[in-house]
Amino acid sequence: MSDAPPAVGKAAAKAGSKGKKASKKPAAAAEPEGPRPPFKPAKMTHYDRQVVDYVRTATAKNIWYYRDRLSTPRGPCSLPVLREAWTQGVIDENTLVWGQGLADWLPVRNVRTLVPQIRTVEVQIATWMKKTFGLKPALARARKERAEQRAGQLNSQVDSMY
Repeated sequence: MSDAPPAVGKAAAKAGSKGKKASKKPAAAAEPEGPRPPFKPAKMTHYDRQVVDYVRTATAKNIWYYRDRLSTPRGPCSLPVLREAWTQGVIDENTLVWGQGLADWLPVRNVRTLVPQIRTVEVQIATWMKKTFGLKPALARARKERAEQRAGQLNSQVDSMY
């Protein structure tokens, strides 16, 4: 037998755990965990569904006003008009809106049910098409024309610096 006292405390726990860790299989040989179960939202009661439906309906039927980029109030607007404005790039999630039930002008993103009702799948597709087929080619053309104009001009300010 050993004359040394038994290890006590953290040192004993480390010594004991080292032996256990060495006997484990390598991480690569360990079996992978199964797939995670799909996300299930909390079950809503009948009352909760009624409240959500009421808020969605109230938002859809409300008459909205928005402030354009120059902070000029525009409106009254219905939801289809806001959708068209979103597609055209007139409004976005930072645009201030006001409607019945709101105490003050708020960004669209802060009106909880308004953004999903404006950014429907149709609006998202229309916005993507406008950016891809309308805006990008026009920007490319404008950049090319500006580059050609700049190539013909000498920049006297830069030349006078040196």
